Amino acid sequence: MEKIRVYSSKNEIEANGIVRALEEQGIVPHMINKTDSAHAKLFGYIEVYVDHNHQAKAEQVIKDYFK
Repeated sequence: MEKIRVYSSKNEIEANGIVRALEEQGIVPHMINKTDSAHAKLFGYIEVYVDHNHQAKAEQVIKDYFK
């Protein structure tokens, strides 16, 4: 199944919060850390992906997370 990026951040704590919020709603997220540890995580992002069938619900969960 196709995975869609629904969130990206330089903040790992925030990304983990998004992952937990998605899991609580029955969505299986996949987090990929693309930061460069050799440069004190100054380059790259942490990205959260979900199955394309869950994109709309995931986007709403993320929106609600930041309320």
